[in-house]
Amino acid sequence: MKKFIMGMMIGWGIGFLSCSSQATKAPPVSEGVEMEAPLVPADAGKVLAVQVKTENVRREPNGERLGRLSRGDSIKVIRRVGNWVQFNHRKFKDAYIWGPSVGYTYQNLYSPYFYFDTTLQAFRDISFFQNEFSQRGQRRQETPGSYELFFKDLGLGSHESIIIDVVTESEQLVEHGITLFVNKNTRKIEKLRVDYFKPVQGFENALKKSELPVVEPAEINGGHLIWPAGKLVPHLIVDLERKEWESNWFSGIWYILAAKL
Repeated sequence: MKKFIMGMMIGWGIGFLSCSSQATKAPPVSEGVEMEAPLVPADAGKVLAVQVKTENVRREPNGERLGRLSRGDSIKVIRRVGNWVQFNHRKFKDAYIWGPSVGYTYQNLYSPYFYFDTTLQAFRDISFFQNEFSQRGQRRQETPGSYELFFKDLGLGSHESIIIDVVTESEQLVEHGITLFVNKNTRKIEKLRVDYFKPVQGFENALKKSELPVVEPAEINGGHLIWPAGKLVPHLIVDLERKEWESNWFSGIWYILAAKL
């Protein structure tokens, strides 16, 4: 009887140790899944002051106006999103204000030079954009060799704009933002597309908006106007995408590494 009881106790002990070991073991990571550290929003916690006479406060970038702040008013940064700052204030919670009005340098998000390092002859790292936009980006449209990383809700237009141009195709809302096309093996960006906040009429205006010289395109077809690498930007092909087939309105601009074609 004593042997039986001792055997039972030893069995329970082994079972308990086994369960404890399993409980503390980290769950297996699925093959191909990347474990990333939490993204720390850019400049979170920083206290800034309004530097212009007055500035609008909005519910979201380019969104509904909630009120105004005046020169010297202090805000506490929640995160920076491109040219916008999400903040807290005694009168406003989780609101947005135009970044240059509280001390940030304006960045033209349509310009190739925001994305491309001409010295390295390469697009900036993914982490640069995640930091600038305080978001990981949405991973979309995967192929065996690449995937898309989409950043939205960036307020690509002027901070004075309050009407967002809504485009629908087949009853699906087209989201405006910035799409990076990433090589899975190298994790390097091979091309990207920037949506215009509102369609731009005429390629001349589109190029000016992107701070590019106004030069006639080398290739014209029903959907795109194309400039070869070096014509407008060293090492980059520039591609203006029409809003509609044969239209003189443009919905976005592509920057493509020539070597990847």
